[in-house]
Amino acid sequence: MEPSVTYNKAPLVELIVEIRWGVQTAGIAGGPAIVIGQSALFDLWSQQFGHALRSQGYHNLERLIPHGMVLLANQPLFRYSQEGERFPIVQLGHGIFTVNAGPPTYRCWASFRPQVEQAVNALVENKPGGSEPATFSRIALRYIDLFDTNLRGGAANYPFMRDELGVGFSLPDGLIEFAADPNRINPTLALNLPISDENNANLTFQIAAARLGDRSSVDTIMDMTYAIDGDLPLQTDAALESLDKGYAVIHDWFDKLTVKVRDRMEPAS
Repeated sequence: MEPSVTYNKAPLVELIVEIRWGVQTAGIAGGPAIVIGQSALFDLWSQQFGHALRSQGYHNLERLIPHGMVLLANQPLFRYSQEGERFPIVQLGHGIFTVNAGPPTYRCWASFRPQVEQAVNALVENKPGGSEPATFSRIALRYIDLFDTNLRGGAANYPFMRDELGVGFSLPDGLIEFAADPNRINPTLALNLPISDENNANLTFQIAAARLGDRSSVDTIMDMTYAIDGDLPLQTDAALESLDKGYAVIHDWFDKLTVKVRDRMEPAS
C-alpha cells in the first residue's frame, strides 16, 4: 500500500467507505426497492452490531427512518457517532453499511484504517449465524474534495480544471463564441473507468463547478469512487484488502492531478 500523504490544507470534504449486500425486496419495475421478510434477523444484527460499536466509543445512536415508515434497500437506518465529534460516522441499513470520515479528525488513510477495520469486523462478527447474506455485493471507497478560491490560487473553476488539474473539455467549433467570458464556463465531467488489474473494479471520476451544501460560492468539486462489484467474501480481511486497493488507485490519481496545486495544500512533514 502506498504511504499516506497528509496536507495542512487538504481539499477533503468527506471520505465514505461503503459495503452492500443483497436483501429481499418487492416493488414495481423502476420503483423503489421495498425491503421484505428480514425484520427479525436485521433487528438482532443491528442490536449486536450497535453493542459492539459502543465498545469502540460510538455512544450516540440516531434512527434515520421513523418507526412505521417503509424501509428501502441500501438506505441507512441507523447512524452511530462519537460524543462531541462530527466524524467518524458509522451507518447501517438493510443492505448497506458505511463508515464516513472528514476533517478535522481525518488525517490520512493509514491512521483511519484501524477504525474502518474495527467497524467492518463488528459488522461481520455480529451477523446472526447461518442467516443471509452469504456474501457482500459491493465494496467501495469514495473521496469528495473541494477546491475553493484559495486552493485554486484565485483562478476561476474552468481554467483551474484545465490548466492546473489538467482536465480538459473540448467544445465543438463555434460554440465558444457564444460565451461572454470563456473563463466563466462551469463544466461537469463524469467518467467510469474499468481498472486493468482487478476484475469487476471501476473508478468513477466526476469533476464539476458547483455549490456544495450551504456554501455561497461555486467551487471545483472532485468526486472519486473505487468500487468492486460481485460475489465478495463476507470477511473483514478481504474487505480491507479491497479498500486498500481502492485507496492506492485514488491516491495515485489524486497525486497526478494535483501536482501543480501541492504547495497550496501545504504537505505536512
